[in-house]
Amino acid sequence: MSQRNKSKTPPAVITLSDEQLNSLADIVSNKIEAKLAEREKYVDERLAELQEENTLLRDKTDDLEQRNRLENLRIFGVTEVDNEETDLLVLDVAKKLGLYSIERSDISRSHRVGKKHDGKPRAIIVKFVSFATRQKMFLAKKKLKSSGIFIREDLTSIRQDILNKARDSFENVWTQSGVIIIKEGRRFHRVSTMKKLEELMENAS
Repeated sequence: MSQRNKSKTPPAVITLSDEQLNSLADIVSNKIEAKLAEREKYVDERLAELQEENTLLRDKTDDLEQRNRLENLRIFGVTEVDNEETDLLVLDVAKKLGLYSIERSDISRSHRVGKKHDGKPRAIIVKFVSFATRQKMFLAKKKLKSSGIFIREDLTSIRQDILNKARDSFENVWTQSGVIIIKEGRRFHRVSTMKKLEELMENAS
């Protein structure tokens, strides 16, 4: 008989019971779930790392921007008129503070900021030539009490958010060279990031 005419042995058929099939399905399902959980963990960890890197980058960028504003001040409550010269208005405020030594040459530039609203004067932002002159104005600001005029540091939007949140949680809060200062008893905290503030709030609660 030729090889061609030899009968082929049919493959063996494996028969599994329902219990065995269910067990096999559970094994496959568990392996898939384990792989998915492992993948999800990796994605979560990587996402957390990226968020942390993004926060650090944002904080560094904010710190650089705040440093660029060190010579700036914002003056509120000064009457606004058409065709005004804000440099002269700043000098008028300096005179109210008794700082007659400050001259126009001490001002790098100044202008109004924000939108006009209900006839209220917009703030004046002024950049001084030197930080020393800026400090003279800022440290003398208490002399403007009851005048309707007040002076603040020129904070970035992030620092302003930190300041507002700090004032909602602590009693003694102020700014110094763009850094938020929080006094707790005899302790002073210097805060420049939201993360640092949240840590202080958590410890205080």
